[in-house]
Amino acid sequence: MKTSILTQKNVCAFIGLVMAIMIVWSANAQASTLKNDSTTEKTALTPKSNAPESSNLVLELPSLKEEPTAVLINKYGDVVAEFYGEMEEIKVKFSGLFEKCDYITKSGKQSFYLKS
Repeated sequence: MKTSILTQKNVCAFIGLVMAIMIVWSANAQASTLKNDSTTEKTALTPKSNAPESSNLVLELPSLKEEPTAVLINKYGDVVAEFYGEMEEIKVKFSGLFEKCDYITKSGKQSFYLKS
């Protein structure tokens, strides 16, 4: 019986070694890329010394949706309805609906109700 270097055990060990080297190599390459990116971000975020002290920025973001005042959810957690405006006005307009709902919690200006 002749012994051969190309046994299944040797081939699998060689493939495993190559994979380990590739993983270490790609991790080092990715780490150096992240290190270079973080240094450029730091330099980009440093304030300019010749900038005026009191600069007023006005941002107009029309695409942002305001948060609803009252949110009705069903027993599965799906949003059934969202109400915008003052809570007192909403409860007056939809008093029959809110009588059938149970109050759950409030977060900031939002109130959450369970629709039964």
